[in-house]
Amino acid sequence: MSKIHRADVKHRVQRWIAFAGVWIALVYILRRAVSGTCEGGSWKQLSLSTKTPYPAPACLSNATAPVDLDLIQVQYVLRHGARYEVESGIEYIQEIYNELGDHVPHAWLKPDMVNKTKAAELSISGYTTSAKLGQRMQQRYPELWSRLESNAQTIRFVSSEFQRTMATANAFRSAADPSNQTLPVEVVPLDSDTILAMKVTCPRWAAAKLNVQTQVANELSTFDAIYGAELQAHVSNRLLKHSTRELTPEQIQTMYRLCGYDVSLYDEHSHWCTLFDERTSALLELRSDIKYSRVYGPYGPRINQHIACSLFSTIVEDIDQALHNPKAASSTFRFGHAETLMFASNLLGLDQALGLTAPPITGNMTFEQSLHRGFRTTVLVPFSSNLGIELYVDQTSQAFFRLLLNERVVRLPGCTSDVCPLGVLRSKLAGDVGCAYADICQV
Repeated sequence: MSKIHRADVKHRVQRWIAFAGVWIALVYILRRAVSGTCEGGSWKQLSLSTKTPYPAPACLSNATAPVDLDLIQVQYVLRHGARYEVESGIEYIQEIYNELGDHVPHAWLKPDMVNKTKAAELSISGYTTSAKLGQRMQQRYPELWSRLESNAQTIRFVSSEFQRTMATANAFRSAADPSNQTLPVEVVPLDSDTILAMKVTCPRWAAAKLNVQTQVANELSTFDAIYGAELQAHVSNRLLKHSTRELTPEQIQTMYRLCGYDVSLYDEHSHWCTLFDERTSALLELRSDIKYSRVYGPYGPRINQHIACSLFSTIVEDIDQALHNPKAASSTFRFGHAETLMFASNLLGLDQALGLTAPPITGNMTFEQSLHRGFRTTVLVPFSSNLGIELYVDQTSQAFFRLLLNERVVRLPGCTSDVCPLGVLRSKLAGDVGCAYADICQV
C-alpha cells in the first residue's frame, strides 16, 4: 500500500516478465488441478485484518443465478493477491527478528519477509489464489465468456500501475481466458489514476491523512490502556515463557502481521499464529481498524466518502452503455488495492450492510461491540478481496443489480431482496456520479 515510483515499477515489471514462463506453467497446473466452484478446508478462525488470506468458498450457494432474469454485464473491483511486506514495514519485522529471534525457532524467521528486493511484490500464493479466482469467475459467468467469440472486448481487465496488481490481473486473466481471446491487461498510468490508486492522485486525501494522525494516536493510546495488559500477558506467556521482558504494543502488532503473512503466503499456522487465539486476534484487528477506519474508511475525513466517485462514474457509464446495447455489453475486472475497496465501500455504505455503524470504532469500545461493527478489514479486504456488481434485465427490459462481496451476496440498504432494482444503486450514487475529481481532490 506504499507508493512506488515509476522507475521502480518498470524495473519490477521487467523482472516479472522474465519469470512469466514460470507463472504460465503455474496457471496451467492450476487449471488442471482446480475444478468446480467449491473448495474445502478450514482452520481456527483468526481475524487477521488486511493480511487475511482469501476465504475459501465452502460453496457459493447464495450466489446462484437469479431465475427469469438475463445477465447483461458484471463489473468487479478486486484487490491484488497476497503480497510480501511493503518496504516501510520491513524495518519493523527486522526489529522483531533482531530482538526476539532467540525466543523462537529459526524456521519462524523467513528471509523473504525482510528481503527488500521482494517488497510489496505478489507472492506465489498470490498468483495461485488469483488464478483460482479467475477460473471461478469464468465458471460462474459462462454466458459472458461465450460472447468472446464475436467480440474480444466483451471481457476487459484493467490494473493500477503496480507490480502486485498487474501480476494479479495477468494470473487472473490467464486462468479465466485460457484460449487467450481477450485483449491484454490495460494499465492505468499511476500519475493519472483516479479509479484504482486514488490516494496517489488526490492531494486533499493526502492532507487529510496527515490531519487524522493525532486522532488515530489518541484512540490507539486508549485501546492500549484498556487491552494492552491482556495482550501483553497472552503473547508474552506463549513467546517469552519465564522472561520478565515486556513487549511493546507495536511489537505485538508486528507479530500479528507476521501471523497474517504466515497464513496468506505460506499456509503456515504453527509459527507466529500460535501466539494468538480468536479473541486476541480480534482485538488486534480492532486495533488495526482504528487506523484503517479513519485513514481509508467511513470514520475519517469527508473526502473518504467521495474519493471513489471517478471509479463509480466509470462503472455507471459502462452500465448505461450495456443497457443501451446489451449485445455489445462489456464486463470489466479492475485490479486495485485494499484502499480501493475501502473507498468503494464508503461510497456504497457497505458498513451498514455488514454490521452496526454505531458506535464508531474507538479505542474504548467493548469487545462485544467490536464483534458487531460493520467495518471489519478481515471481512472487507482480505487479500484478493473483490466487489462485484451484476447487471440483469427482465422480460420487460427493467434493470436490476446484485452486489457481491468476496463471492457472497450482500444486500445494500434500500434493497428488499438480493436482486434489487437498479434505481436503488443509482440513487445511492447520484451525488457522486459525474464528479469533478480534480475539484474534490484539490487542497
